[in-house]
Amino acid sequence: MEKKLINSYPAANWFDTTPVGNGRIGASVYGCVYDERILINHEALFNYARTTEIPDISASLPIVRKLMDEKRYGEAENYYTNALRERGYSNSKGKFYPAFDIRMIFGTLGAPYEYRRELDMENGICTVTYKENGETVTRRIFASHTDKFVVIDISKPSPFNMIFALERHDLSDWVDYRNCDKFESFSKDGYVYSRCETEGRLNYSGIVKVHYTDGTMTHIEKAKKRKIDMEGALVLDNSIKIEGATRVTLVFNIEDKAKDFDKMRRGVDKFNLSFDTALARHTRKFRSLFNKVKLNLCGAVKNRSSEALLLEGYEGNIAPMLAEKMADFGRYLLISSSTGCECPANLQGVWNGAYSPAWACTYFNNENIQMAYWQAYAGGLAESVLPLFNLYDKFKNDYRENASRLFGCRGILLPLFMDNTNGRKDNLQPHVLYWTGSSAWISAIYYDYYLYTGDKKFLMERAYPFMKESAQFYEDFLVYDENGKLKSYPSDSPENRANGDFEGAGEISCSINATMDFALVKELLTNLVSVCDKYGIDKEKCELWKKMLSDIPEYEINEDGAIKEWMHPDFKDNYKHRHESHIYALFPGFEINEQDNKVIFDAMKVAVEKRLCIGLKDQSGWSLAHMANIFARMNDAKRAKECLDLLLRFCTGQNLYTYHNDWRNMGVTLKYMHGGHAPYQIDANMGFTAAVYEMLMYSDLTKIKLLPAKPEEWSRGSITNLHVRGGLTVSIYWNKSNVKAVINAYNDKEINVGAPSGFSLINAEMYEKSRYGSGFIALELKKGDKITLEYVK
Repeated sequence: MEKKLINSYPAANWFDTTPVGNGRIGASVYGCVYDERILINHEALFNYARTTEIPDISASLPIVRKLMDEKRYGEAENYYTNALRERGYSNSKGKFYPAFDIRMIFGTLGAPYEYRRELDMENGICTVTYKENGETVTRRIFASHTDKFVVIDISKPSPFNMIFALERHDLSDWVDYRNCDKFESFSKDGYVYSRCETEGRLNYSGIVKVHYTDGTMTHIEKAKKRKIDMEGALVLDNSIKIEGATRVTLVFNIEDKAKDFDKMRRGVDKFNLSFDTALARHTRKFRSLFNKVKLNLCGAVKNRSSEALLLEGYEGNIAPMLAEKMADFGRYLLISSSTGCECPANLQGVWNGAYSPAWACTYFNNENIQMAYWQAYAGGLAESVLPLFNLYDKFKNDYRENASRLFGCRGILLPLFMDNTNGRKDNLQPHVLYWTGSSAWISAIYYDYYLYTGDKKFLMERAYPFMKESAQFYEDFLVYDENGKLKSYPSDSPENRANGDFEGAGEISCSINATMDFALVKELLTNLVSVCDKYGIDKEKCELWKKMLSDIPEYEINEDGAIKEWMHPDFKDNYKHRHESHIYALFPGFEINEQDNKVIFDAMKVAVEKRLCIGLKDQSGWSLAHMANIFARMNDAKRAKECLDLLLRFCTGQNLYTYHNDWRNMGVTLKYMHGGHAPYQIDANMGFTAAVYEMLMYSDLTKIKLLPAKPEEWSRGSITNLHVRGGLTVSIYWNKSNVKAVINAYNDKEINVGAPSGFSLINAEMYEKSRYGSGFIALELKKGDKITLEYVK
């Protein structure tokens, strides 16, 4: 099936648009026939960011711990918040800001028909076509991954007229906005230039160039009122009118630090290619990324529109075609928002039309940004993670300030969320201040880059130093309890509140020994020890980390047989929450699995079952994606698919953007409205892709499981070149009676391979038996080896 999303009508709102992007610039195409807008975002534009140094309140830590030792948890809850407020500490994160609209008014002749808005995900281009008086009008838009501009091409067999301008994004949009202090725009010599200064201290500029036209151009200066020309078309202020053209090519550029007209013009003039040549350069680059992994769940069937597939899905029938499109779309979004740029994908990737977006579109380090990148390494897109490292490496001094001034510790401590201007902990909510797991969780992404790519230079220069400073914080922050085991407090299990017999139970976040804390620290220290042992470095530190690992308390199981969320007797499990933080060691970590830790694996399964008591009304779009990944790790194909189906039926829009919650308010998921609509969030889009990969292959450092959670409905299909830590790729082809796996080794690697459930390996006696028992074989691969395994029912 062709890798295209099809919409049958234009977008009425920015969150229904078709996104294109090159990481630096996001462009959202409405696809309107007459009055068209292309919303422009720049990755670095966060408005109203404000930061000051954190006051030193590290002396508060022993006071809070004393309160907690005395079981005065309610007093401990707000102690840090009050201490910071008393010292006048009040910062705010920036809000991701919509930069411009490229607005185009077209002279129309009669009613359009045979409309189609199409996104070619394989090639990274949006095409809008419709017929008018028997002729096809074609618009093509892409954000070049090679030349870094947005390029727009409009063509029609007979001459047409159009007017375009570079305006502020639509101020009548559905969200709150604040006026900017200054907006200037003018047209000159075939260019439209605009510059914006905001109250929030942004100052940026954009330019649109008429790169090619066979029509005639007229520059229109600013008028007091908008006018209507003789064709009934709007005449835009500070615009260019093109008449009698059969083709127009526009090129757009934006700078987050404003430049004057001459500098902007010289910049855009560097683009000296024809549209077709520029498109060919772009598509070669984009296709090389997108096709690193290829997914097929529905065979060679005729494509269908997203509206038709979603309507069918809403009736309860989720076609494999829709699941395939959705997984491909998450992949497309990651490439388009986080490749070849400086900033990683934020809560909305790099596409936003809200002047005050939900949660400011920042980077959340306690779930959301991790989910956005879960698919990256297995999907062969390690380069898309580099902007994430650029962000986190940029603010190490702020992280050191967090650690030292809040808790009196060495090392680095990341905030729960941040923008691209600083890395300080500046939100004063207790659960934000007391959560200390972000540095360890982000460290895992650094280390995985090395495991997947084998890039030793990256490991030694970027990953290991980040990991080492993260561990240094825990060396100081963790203390020993009366049993000689490490103790983490104040602690927080993200956004949940423990039950218990203490005052404030079920209401306060301040706690002791959140299970997630130790899962994260254990993972971090284990990875550091692996590096030290392999390369013979930091021997004294390595011994310290080994000692700490031996002193981490064992996971605990409660009276229900579920893994405890807090490993302290005062803090009882609260099942009524959508976060699954205590399952971290199962997913997204891989410490716990059925083969290596069966007792804890089963206890985590019980914990997930207990969480289902909240019902659908307390889930969200991203939590459904998270649950699908967890069920995949638990080899539960039916429930993994149910989560994905619910996400598609209730939290997905016409362009396949995912929403934080059920946007129709049908009682599925929690209800949260921002500006009159459920907010779009990209994390569930990305999490969907990760879940599909997890359902088709599990891998860790020692083993691969083929099709561990493939639903019956995906009865035939294939996925090629999924990546495995250590330098392997795996391609899997299946139908109802046969499975074939092709393993390519790019390094020497010992690996155990597990058979799909219900299938047997042909000629199994030819292979070494695995320590994981029946269903597994052991392979000792050499660089360059290619192994084909065939299984039958």
